[in-house]
Amino acid sequence: MPAPPDSPMHDASPGIATPPDPGSLRTVRLCLLGFGNVAREFCALLARQESALADSHGLRVLVTAVGTRHGSLLAPDGMSGGAVLEAAGLGPASGTPVSAADAPVAAASGRPTLPDPPRLAADLLAAAHADVLVELTVMEGHGAPAATAHIETAFALGLDVVTANKGPIAWNWARIAELARNAGRRIRFESTVMDGLPVFSLLELALPDCRLLGFEAVFNSTTNFMIDAMSEGVSFADALAHAQADGYAEADPAHDIDGWDAACKAASLANVAMDARITPADIERQSLSDVPLERIRQARAEGKRLRLVTTVWRAAADEGKAGSATPAGPATPAGPVRGRLEARELTIDHPLAALGDESLGAILHTDLMGDIFVAELGALVPQTAYGVYADLVHLCRTR
Repeated sequence: MPAPPDSPMHDASPGIATPPDPGSLRTVRLCLLGFGNVAREFCALLARQESALADSHGLRVLVTAVGTRHGSLLAPDGMSGGAVLEAAGLGPASGTPVSAADAPVAAASGRPTLPDPPRLAADLLAAAHADVLVELTVMEGHGAPAATAHIETAFALGLDVVTANKGPIAWNWARIAELARNAGRRIRFESTVMDGLPVFSLLELALPDCRLLGFEAVFNSTTNFMIDAMSEGVSFADALAHAQADGYAEADPAHDIDGWDAACKAASLANVAMDARITPADIERQSLSDVPLERIRQARAEGKRLRLVTTVWRAAADEGKAGSATPAGPATPAGPVRGRLEARELTIDHPLAALGDESLGAILHTDLMGDIFVAELGALVPQTAYGVYADLVHLCRTR
């Protein structure tokens, strides 16, 4: 997936960068929308990496605004990541702040407290005078209208964008890409598919002239955890309760259980890397709740592992007719992109069979490099935050 020069993802950075002049640090100002676990971990990472950003990249990264539905912070002069955490009651401004996962939160609300009342996102963006919007709000509803609006506003104000919110890429990529090109802005979104695992960057930077034909992937750790528990005799309800208690599943787990999380990730990767022009609604989905417990146990008894596998392929133009292409054989580049999430019994030597609990991975089918397997063994908050950090560094290396 080499990005053309006018692509909103284009990064023309050299393979080996020369060390920056320590006396010529460039200040990059960020506006953060959303201040959940990923945003807080990102701020902690900025604090820990302050010296590396300066020494290796010549950057001084400051946060000029933070906004949530519950509060805001506006700092025109800019604050370090550690200072933002301190302002929210989450740690010291100097030294090495604790991980957001371990930081204390405001006891009354169960969340960090930003010092100012909430502001409209558009107003906060306008007041932030930032260079980059870091969009880390929670995806709400099909189409992610709020997050998409934040990105559109940022482009109109002359900001580049980094996001971990898969909604805009999954549902509105064609529109966002066009707006970015027209505004001369860039957007990066590595953490939308497999946390910090570089998939977009791998295709964009490491595989020049290589075309993605399709992929097979295990995209959701909640269902991994539950399937492994159910294979040992645990009921669906108890497996779900354990997943929620261990932090894999949300209080409302339908997004994971019913396959929307995996469908959003599949649509995001297909839209960017295959020009699919699809939405998650175009991905056929099988809910884990519809997979019989006996089927999961039988797979284990046969020495196999059942996994919810997302398959995306480029179909023949006449797919649906007798003799047309199947997911196992991506055919003509001119055909539409199809996708399916389904339970599959995998032999133990299948690359995706080993992906359990918080592990995620994908087999990328390419034209020039054949099949490439990429996997992440810890799909957790720190990895997601690192993906955001890496995207920011990529942006800054070219502007």
